[in-house]
Amino acid sequence: MSTNNFLFNFNVKEENHETVKYATASRRMFSGSIDCFVVLILRALFLQTLNNSHVIIFFNNFIDEFEKNFGTRTPKGTVEHVEFIMNHSIFIYALIIIFITIFIGTIYHAYFNSSNWRATIGKRIAGIVVVDKDYERISFMTGIYHYFLSLAPIIFIIFILFYSQKNKYEIYDVFSKNHFLTILGLLLFIASNGNAFSKKRINFFDYLMKIEFHLGRTENKLPWTKINK
Repeated sequence: MSTNNFLFNFNVKEENHETVKYATASRRMFSGSIDCFVVLILRALFLQTLNNSHVIIFFNNFIDEFEKNFGTRTPKGTVEHVEFIMNHSIFIYALIIIFITIFIGTIYHAYFNSSNWRATIGKRIAGIVVVDKDYERISFMTGIYHYFLSLAPIIFIIFILFYSQKNKYEIYDVFSKNHFLTILGLLLFIASNGNAFSKKRINFFDYLMKIEFHLGRTENKLPWTKINK
């Protein structure tokens, strides 16, 4: 099968609701790994574009100011250094860049999942379509909400790493000393892995947003094109 036929499959017609086949967790993980790679490339291109513009000049100016105040070009975790950085315009600038970088993934997933493909590039390759409870295309906002919900376990893991470092705990000590985090981690684990016990192979986040993952591909050649019936 050529790459063109693999990505732009026209053989899948309108689904018969009585014979719907749901995407397995392994297939969703496969599509997710492809999407992670695509988003990584998009974010790298964005950061490289900034780097080639005025970011380097802005950053060098900040370092020069920092050196004039502290006699060093290497910021450390001291109170004075932290206060200087937080009161400098580079702090807001860095937050904006981080926000946009994260939002690239949000836009990517929300746009493609709500497009006429009903799938991201990874899902398209894996043969998965995203639909709502009525087997229709999801909305852009539903795609955004679902993406942020799916990040909850990742955000929790990052928080645990920071929490353990701040309190000088081993990872397993965090859960033995903080029962709230233990319960929260267990709930997030169940919520994100509930598809193993669901007939429709959906987890709790999918259920909240009322979306399903079916096997198949739409007839649309491109995500922004529409098939004329």
